Amino acid sequence: MDVPHEAVLLRIFTSVDNRYGVEESLYHAIVMKAREMHLAGATVLKGPLGFGQSSRLHQPHLVAADERPVVIEICDAEDKINAFLPVLDEMMESGLVTLEKARVLQYGRKRSGYLDRLKKNVPQHLHIGGQSRQNEANSVAGKGSNTL
Repeated sequence: MDVPHEAVLLRIFTSVDNRYGVEESLYHAIVMKAREMHLAGATVLKGPLGFGQSSRLHQPHLVAADERPVVIEICDAEDKINAFLPVLDEMMESGLVTLEKARVLQYGRKRSGYLDRLKKNVPQHLHIGGQSRQNEANSVAGKGSNTL
């Protein structure tokens, strides 16, 4: 999946106890819907403490519902984010939604030259077969050192 260099970051502020339907948490439903709509990716960040419009602290409780804050971040092309907004609007009863321009520097796991760096650095850190162990034993015994 390609992400353009100029993108939009969508942030959704809600809480752990907000639901979508009866059984599913809102944050889980949002991530699943974003995945279904082939958005580039989503991340859920759970906070230990926060407050919103009511100024009431949202924090974990032993007896009452868990009201910890949750932020869902989704970054993709502006047109894909804009297509997701009406769907999000139908899913949410309350919360805060923000948009900001973002510049994507890297996406995915591919880095140029990885294989070359691997070939160069890995043999230094590996002891191949019993030969390196024998060299170490000879050094400790005072028999000199053998090099590969």
